[in-house]
This record gives sequence, C-alpha cells and structure tokens, in this order.
Amino acid sequence: MAFGIKFQMQLTFASAEEFEAWRRQILIEQRTRLETLPRFSERFDPFDEDLLTDLVIEDASTLEEALGELRSAGHEITEEDIAEWMPAVGDEGHPGIYLRETRKLRRDSRVEALLDHLRVNPAPSLLQVHSMSLHHHGDIVISGAFRDYDTYGEYRLPLILAATAAKESGGAGHVSFHGIDDMEPVALFVDFHREAVEISEPDIQDAAAWNIAGRFAERAAVGCPSHTRSARPPAQGTQEPEPVDHGRTGVE
Repeated sequence: MAFGIKFQMQLTFASAEEFEAWRRQILIEQRTRLETLPRFSERFDPFDEDLLTDLVIEDASTLEEALGELRSAGHEITEEDIAEWMPAVGDEGHPGIYLRETRKLRRDSRVEALLDHLRVNPAPSLLQVHSMSLHHHGDIVISGAFRDYDTYGEYRLPLILAATAAKESGGAGHVSFHGIDDMEPVALFVDFHREAVEISEPDIQDAAAWNIAGRFAERAAVGCPSHTRSARPPAQGTQEPEPVDHGRTGVE
C-alpha cells in the first residue's frame, strides 16, 4: 500500500505559556483568519469534507436509517464506526441524524484534540505518523504520510488551522505537503511568520527552489525553510523583489 503524499508540521514557541495557549485554541475558529488570503476559497471550499466536517443525514429518524442512507451512497460504514449520534437539524432545516465517525473530530475541537488524534492514529490504513516530537516550549515536529489524495484532503486544512493557531499564540513555523498519488501531484507549503502567513503551491518538480529536503528532513530545523524566493518577510524599510508567480500568496 503506497503512502505517496507526505506531510510535516514544524512549529516553534518562545515560551511554555505560548505552547499551552496554542493547545487550547479552537481549530475551526482559525479559518476566518485565513479567508482573507487571495484565492483561499478556491483551495478550501467550505463544503469540502475533512476531519471537522459535521455529518447530518436529513430525513433519517434513527441511526439505522442514517447508516442505510450512507451505505446506499456507497459509503462503507457500520455502527461500530460511529462515536456518537443524535437527532439534529440539517442546513435546509429538515430534521435528521447527526453522526460522528470514530476517526473524526468534533466540529469545535481544540488543537490538543488534533494532537491526540495524531498520537493515537485511529486510521493507520489511511495515515502514517512517522514521528511526533512535542516539547512544552521550543520545537514541535510532526511528520507522516497519507495513503491517498482523499486522506490528504481530510487532514490538510485541520493541520493548517492548527499552525494558524500557533501563529495567533505567538509561534512560527510551517506545514508542508508534497508527493504524488495516482498521478495527482501535491505541493502545498504554508509558512507562518510572526507577521504574516504565506501559502505557496509551486510546481511539484521545483524541489530545489523550495528546499524540499529541508522541509522534510528527519531532524529539520524548526521554522520556515528557506528557498530561492526568501521564505521570510524582507527587513523593514526594504522591498523584496517580485517573484515569478508559482501560486504564492500571503497575508499580514
């Protein structure tokens, strides 16, 4: 089984207080801080499913009916796969059943819930966590790989939201995704400076310019890896030369 899309999250905090503040941040609340980024909505549709997606099966009144609807849509699921369920109201105002799968997080989960999820890894057939180094101050390094593009899609935004929360808590670093699955290339690098967030989607073959080896080194230095177009904001009073557009965008 191929795990062709790798990821790495590297963060650094100046103090234990910043680290603890980061762990308490609610993931989904970070999305509004990213929505001002140019083309963010093109990359991350609010209706895309991920680890934080609420699932309400409208017009179902029992768990059995809800599971039956999912199975008829081709989703292989059993009662053992469900962590919790309850009556709910869907987006259209129709009554239904809310479901949360065992391997999914609650919509209002905090960063610490995502960290626990990665540590336990309830879906090893979909996700590999190669290393996870968490210190109460200083360096945070989490690396692994996804089995396929769909799994990458489930984890991509929650990991980016966690790193966004780090920036809001005083941290800095990056989340990087790179690889190919069934001819579907992935190259997404999100750098979190204390002053700004920078999202880049370069050509997947452009490894040298984007320091791929540095971003995914087993003991890589925490921070925003350098590349030929500086990953750090220019010094105050200077202006960085305008780069060739590789899908790079940033926001203060």
